[in-house]
Amino acid sequence: MNLERMGTRDLHLFFLIDASDSMSYGGKAETLNNAIRESIPHIREVARESEGGIKVHALSFSTGARWLVNHVDIRDFTWENIKTKGVTDMGRGFELLSEKLSTHFQGERGYQPVMILLSDGMPTDDYQKGLEKLLATRWGSKAIRIAIAIGSEADMDVLQEFIGDSFRGELKPLLAKNAAELKNYIRWASTAVSQASINPVKPIVPVPQIEVEGVDIDALEW
Repeated sequence: MNLERMGTRDLHLFFLIDASDSMSYGGKAETLNNAIRESIPHIREVARESEGGIKVHALSFSTGARWLVNHVDIRDFTWENIKTKGVTDMGRGFELLSEKLSTHFQGERGYQPVMILLSDGMPTDDYQKGLEKLLATRWGSKAIRIAIAIGSEADMDVLQEFIGDSFRGELKPLLAKNAAELKNYIRWASTAVSQASINPVKPIVPVPQIEVEGVDIDALEW
């Protein structure tokens, strides 16, 4: 069997990450890198409780888009920091993912994929064209699609379009106003949502509430 293709009971977890220049300000990219890295052991725990494995994929979009991680078992997964530069070609990111799904995932079975979109701004290309291509694929339309806004400059309407009617229309974009919230949301999206895919009869565990005490970098709003 082609290792690039979806296993019978694998859960595929996709990160779609804004790596535009604005992500370099206020520690946003650094927080995102740390948050994904800190989530790894918790995702592994979800995998241990499932019938199959969890395969991780990640792409970044800035001026163009590129794959960062492709079909890596969570047991072997490590995270390399994203590099920020350029504009926000979100549509190209959607197209790159749709191309992957169209060529490597056709005719395969698995858990409902989980896609996590993270962005701090507005698309600078034709994101709707790219999103249409993504949702035209079997796995793109079937996925549980989560969107996390990093700071108040993110376009919440665009993020809602990405989510669409995912998971019975129950999902809305999450707004991370500071580093603590971003870490909380990334961990929730990569673990609780993955658990909901593996056990679809159970509701998604609500996003846990956090409290930031004192005045420190985590409490500063972006």
